[in-house]
Amino acid sequence: MPNTYTPKPVTPDMLAKRWQCSAETIRQMVYRRDLRAFRVGRMIRIPWDAVEEVECQRSPSDVYEEDSAFHGLIQEQENVDAINLRHAREKKRKPKAVTDT
Repeated sequence: MPNTYTPKPVTPDMLAKRWQCSAETIRQMVYRRDLRAFRVGRMIRIPWDAVEEVECQRSPSDVYEEDSAFHGLIQEQENVDAINLRHAREKKRKPKAVTDT
């Protein structure tokens, strides 16, 4: 007899704990359709296979990790853009005026 066990769907709070992010981030992923989910009344539930789909996708930063535990589909990328962080200038405080009393 084949194994027909399917894990129960997870809540945004459960998945947020697993992925170390906020539950609101998970909800936004659902609203943007980056993560498949369904509703039970007003509650959001995420099927376990949808969680695995997202976890098995490879990010561009993983391209350089040789010892990755990734076993999903590898997409080759010729040109990986770097993130350019721009820092705001530090505000200089004006010295307080010294008054003679």
